[in-house]
Amino acid sequence: MKKRLWIWLSVGVLVAGFGGYAASSGEKKNGVPVMLSTVVTADLQSTILTSGIVKVRNEHTLFANYAGDLRNFSIKEGDKVTKGQVIGNIDMSDVSNEIIDIEAQIAIQEANIARLSKGVEPEEVTKMQEQLAQNEREYQTALKDYQRTQSLFTAGVSTQQAVEEAKQKLQTAESRVRVAKQDLLLKQKGPDKAEIRSYEAQIQKLNLEKAKYEKQRVQSSIVSPIDGTVLSMKVKEGKYLSKGEEILTVGDTNDVMVEAGVGESDLRKIKSGQDAVVSGISLGGEQLQGKVSRISPIAVTSKERDGENTRVPVAVDLNETREYLKPGFHVEVDIVLQKAANAMQVPIEAVMTDQDGSSFVWVAENGKARKKKVTTGIESELFIQIESGLDGSEELVVNPPETLQENEAVFQASPEEVSE
Repeated sequence: MKKRLWIWLSVGVLVAGFGGYAASSGEKKNGVPVMLSTVVTADLQSTILTSGIVKVRNEHTLFANYAGDLRNFSIKEGDKVTKGQVIGNIDMSDVSNEIIDIEAQIAIQEANIARLSKGVEPEEVTKMQEQLAQNEREYQTALKDYQRTQSLFTAGVSTQQAVEEAKQKLQTAESRVRVAKQDLLLKQKGPDKAEIRSYEAQIQKLNLEKAKYEKQRVQSSIVSPIDGTVLSMKVKEGKYLSKGEEILTVGDTNDVMVEAGVGESDLRKIKSGQDAVVSGISLGGEQLQGKVSRISPIAVTSKERDGENTRVPVAVDLNETREYLKPGFHVEVDIVLQKAANAMQVPIEAVMTDQDGSSFVWVAENGKARKKKVTTGIESELFIQIESGLDGSEELVVNPPETLQENEAVFQASPEEVSE
């Protein structure tokens, strides 16, 4: 409406000139005072005017993957960062200790496998054979002692207790011979493959556990995912972070877009790919071209001074940007719905609606008001296309009074005279 006001103020100045001329000439005008306008032929665009906010297209918010104290975090808002740059760490001392413990366990299991996999040494076999021979000699000695004690007991010279003690020594010696034979057989047979597989399985399990802790240690580093700028920070050095807590946001300020809000009544007219024109205080008189790239699937309701406002976010990608167009700036967005080249057009205020729903305009012919039916096309904020009914040479009555009649006398007047 502000644009319309300025245009009609300009027209009013022009008309005031005519009125001043009439007054200065002392000429008395008869008829209805009206403001007149001519038909214009030019390119016309039907647009929806809305507002928007400049946003960073490529924006990432980083969160804490694990709980812990924030260390080596000296970054500030506005600092430039590069992709892969470590900008902080979460203290994971406990994890490092776990990894050291697991590595020690793996070393023990690997030593066991090495011991079992080691080839049979002749010296070890000889030693075990000697041990077996020693155990067999001890067995023979225990056997003879048992037999002698048994004979003495039968003769009534020895006691039953002595017999039991000799028998116990014999059984112990026999057990040692049996164990020595088994150990020698296993040694000559070679390493136990089942036992080796058991140790290997334990190592595999330990390595999986170690990998889990290694991943935690890597993810404890806070790494920038892009080349960009630190847009906002939620924490400071030394803070204890909970898992999932927000840390900071980085974005590429050289790649911005505009998020506009479209009302419920206009949303059905919006489609992806439509042209858009962005302007605003930050751009001076410059206009940036862009296109609608995305329409949000949901509406957003915000509270304003005059009540709640429900709008659907619409993303507009700019064909080019400017260094001084910063994220957070408010801009105006004209979304182009339709275009018409060399369109015959008149001010919207000149087109009226008849009782039957048809459109018409009042034209001034030889000082008389004439009613002409017209067919309209697309419209902009200020002008509407005339597809038929006019030839372009007419003088139009703008904002005609409701009481205006066919063939009623009219004359060009100043805005003050029209408003009287």
